[in-house]
Amino acid sequence: MMQRLRMTRRSMLFSLAGLLVAALLSVWGCGSGGSGSYSDPTASITTTKTANALIDAATLKQWIDEGKVNNSDPASLDKVVIVTVSPAANYTALHIPGAQLLNSSTELAINRTEAVGTNTSEIPTGPMVDGWLQRFGITQNTTVVFTVSKGQSLMNATRAYYTFRYWGFPKARLKILNGGDDAWNDAATAGSWSAAYALTTTVPTVTASTFSVRNFYNGSTANFNVRYSIGQMLTLVDSINAGATKIDSTGVAIIDARGGSIPTKIQNAIVDDYNKYWTLATGKTGVMNSVATQTAYLNAEGVSAAKSMNYVYCLSGHRASVPFFVLDGMLNWPVTLYDGSMMQWGSYVSTATANKVAAAWQTDAVSPGTTINRTFNIAGTAIVPLTYITLDPVANATYTAISDPRANQELNEDKAYFTGSGATTTIPTTGGGGSASGC
Repeated sequence: MMQRLRMTRRSMLFSLAGLLVAALLSVWGCGSGGSGSYSDPTASITTTKTANALIDAATLKQWIDEGKVNNSDPASLDKVVIVTVSPAANYTALHIPGAQLLNSSTELAINRTEAVGTNTSEIPTGPMVDGWLQRFGITQNTTVVFTVSKGQSLMNATRAYYTFRYWGFPKARLKILNGGDDAWNDAATAGSWSAAYALTTTVPTVTASTFSVRNFYNGSTANFNVRYSIGQMLTLVDSINAGATKIDSTGVAIIDARGGSIPTKIQNAIVDDYNKYWTLATGKTGVMNSVATQTAYLNAEGVSAAKSMNYVYCLSGHRASVPFFVLDGMLNWPVTLYDGSMMQWGSYVSTATANKVAAAWQTDAVSPGTTINRTFNIAGTAIVPLTYITLDPVANATYTAISDPRANQELNEDKAYFTGSGATTTIPTTGGGGSASGC
């Protein structure tokens, strides 16, 4: 009798333990449905974990309804900040309730010195990004949702996504609203949402934070691997030309995302088009294609999950952020963005009459030990030099090898700031232009 009672009690304990495990799994397991969010069925409160970094308007509305957006509670583990990445005038005209502005005209790219000259359209510095984070009230437990104003290109949101990834944000804490404010407005209309969700002119008042990208530093600077410098890109092309780096099915791919008719490209690059990653509607922001459609498109381009690395570039590094987001945020395939892109590459040619770089850096030279040029001229005529750099005579005379680590100034400066091992130089003037993971 006593043995039977002990067995009954043991069975009850096992059953209770099983129920507890099941409850925990229901909270943290992958959700299903359109939002792909994780949910706690006992509290009807979602976390901000999603299947990938692309979300729809219904998911964002749910987070607003749950009080996550601009939540000032320091104990909150799932705060959400909405960032509209658009020109100031567009944001001022209309934006999603609670959204804050990252000015795409003045804040997304700056002039910085790299290798032997100052280049335009480079990634913002750590102090600049810290200014954004503190202005937006972002903390270590914040999920950032990027959107764009009605009619604006989703490219601005993908460029912001890339910038935050570079500065250490885990991809699970970064989202892009598919279709931007246009998609939000369409969903509100179709769902007869109340006036509280209508696009507004009201600028939210938020509590500033003291958060810094330095808070992400845990002994690793691997986050900077999502960006390539001019020296690294030259080394890569030379290695491919020499046969040391393969571009076969399991090798690397170089992807030129400019689209349209281009006269030259980096040698070995696939000619791509950033507009192919979304579906456009007249006068509206494009809507990103599905994971299955993106995969099929890239496979047809010769890019697959088996590639060891995909290097993307365009003219200024902005259009290339679109395939960067698709590869990194949607497909979880390896990707690095050469954000100097053709504005920098095309300015490093031997035929330049001004700002002529030293021989080692010339992008129209034959790769050492080969007969293959670093640049492929599609038009078949002389390569016309671009004029987007300002030569640094001292650096040009000093850095005579593309492998010289001192010539990777942006990386050196950014690592010093990120790790707290040194101060950056004066913040350049702007140019034109959590640790959770999804499943």
